[in-house]
Amino acid sequence: MGTIRKSGLRAFTGIFFFSLAAFFYADFTAVIHAATPAEMEKIFSRAADKYLAKDWPGAIEDLKKVIADDPGNLRAVGLLGRALTSQAADLAAKGELGKALSVVDEALTYSPELKDAADTKTKIVKEIKQLEEKDAEGRSRRAYAEQRRKEEAASRQSQEEEYNKKIENEKRQRELREKNLLEQVNRQSKEILDRKEEIEILRQQTNTIATKWLMYFSIAVLLSIAVSYYVSSKIVDNIASRTRRQLADSSDRMTELVNDLAQKSNATESLTELKNSHAEIVSQLANQRSNPMEEKLLAQTENLIKVVEQAQGASDGAVNNIEFDDVSSRRVITDISPSTRSRAKSVVSIAQTINNPSLAARLIAPYLNDGSNRVRATAAAEMFKFDPAASENTLKDMAASESKWDRLSAAWAAGEIAQLSVMETLEILIEDYEPLVKARAVAAAKKAEEKMKGKFPATLRVKLSRGK
Repeated sequence: MGTIRKSGLRAFTGIFFFSLAAFFYADFTAVIHAATPAEMEKIFSRAADKYLAKDWPGAIEDLKKVIADDPGNLRAVGLLGRALTSQAADLAAKGELGKALSVVDEALTYSPELKDAADTKTKIVKEIKQLEEKDAEGRSRRAYAEQRRKEEAASRQSQEEEYNKKIENEKRQRELREKNLLEQVNRQSKEILDRKEEIEILRQQTNTIATKWLMYFSIAVLLSIAVSYYVSSKIVDNIASRTRRQLADSSDRMTELVNDLAQKSNATESLTELKNSHAEIVSQLANQRSNPMEEKLLAQTENLIKVVEQAQGASDGAVNNIEFDDVSSRRVITDISPSTRSRAKSVVSIAQTINNPSLAARLIAPYLNDGSNRVRATAAAEMFKFDPAASENTLKDMAASESKWDRLSAAWAAGEIAQLSVMETLEILIEDYEPLVKARAVAAAKKAEEKMKGKFPATLRVKLSRGK
C-alpha cells in the first residue's frame, strides 16, 4: 500500500514539472520570434501590393499577420476589411454565395463601419433570397410536374384497365358468337344431311315412275315427229308440183311473147304486152320461197331486159332527154324512150309486189347498173328499202358523175328517199355549178324537209335558205 502511494506521487511531480517547462518554453519562443516594426511594415507593404494585384487570399493572409502582431494597426484593419469585401464580391460573382456571405461577415467583424462591406452583404443576401425564391418556384414546378406525372400515370393505368376490360368483354362476346355460330353450323349440317337422306329416298321412289313416263313421252314425241314429217312431205310435194306448173306456164308464155315481139312491127304495143306479162309473172311468184324459183325469176328478168333492148336497139349510154329554153314552163323532159320508162316502171312494180326483201333486192340489183340515169335513180330509190348501202353507193357515183343528167337524177332520188344518210348527197348537189342540177337539188331538199321535219340537217337548211 505504501509503495503504490510513493509511485503516484512521483508521477504527479513529474507531470507538473513537465507542464511548467513547456509553458515557459512557449513564452520564450514567442519572445524570440516577435517581429520588429520594420518587418511588420514590410509585410503590410507586401499585402498592399497583393491587394492592388487583386490577390485577395495573399493580401488577407499578410494583413492578418500584421493585425495579429499589432492589433491596433488601423491601416491593416481597414485594408483587411476591403480585401475581404472584394473577395466576397468575387465569390458572389462566381455563384458561391454561402462562402461570400461568410467572408463579408468576417470583413464586417474587422471593419463594422465599412460601407462597401455592408452593401456587398446586402447584395449577397438579396441574391441568396432570389435564389431561394427561384429554388422554391422550381421546387413548386417540380412538385407540380411530379403531381401531373402521377396523375397521368394513374390516368393511363385507368385507361389501360378499362381497355383491358373492354378487350376481355369483346373476347368473351366473340367466343360466345363463335360458339353460337358453330352450334348453328352443326345444326344446319345435320339438317342438310337429313334433307339429303330424304331427297335420296324420294329420288329412289320417283326414279321408276319418272323412267316410265319418260318412255311414254319419248314414244309420243316420235309418233308426233313421224306424223308431222308425213304431213309436211305431202304439203311440200303439192307446193313443188304447183310451182313447177306455174314456172312451166310462165316460161311458155314468155316464149310466146318473145316470138310475137319478133313478128310485130309496133314495138310500143309489144313492150306494153311484155311488161304486163312480166308484172303478172312477178305477182304470181311474189309469195314463193323456193330458191330455184328465185333463180328462174332472175333469169327471166335478165331475158326481159335483153328483149327490150333488142326491140329498141342496144343502149349505148346516150340519154333521150329534151331540154327547153327559159320561155317554157318546164325546163326539161327526161327519158322520152318507152323502153326506159318501162324499165323504170318494172323496178317500181318489183318493189311493190315482192314480199321477200332479199328476193326484191336481187331483182332490183341489175337495174342499178342500167344505162339510163332515170332507171338507175329509180332503182336506187327503191333499193334503199332493202339494201341502203347499195343504194347510197349508187347515189354517190351518180352525184360524182360528169353527166348533169346523172347528178340531176341523183338529187331526185335523194329527195324521194328522204333519209339522213343521203342528205350529204343533196348538200353537194345543191351547190352544183349546173343550174338544172341545182334547181332539182333545191326541190328535192324541200321535199325531204317536209318528210323529215325535225330530223332535217341544219346545215342543209342553211344552204337551202341561201339557194332560195
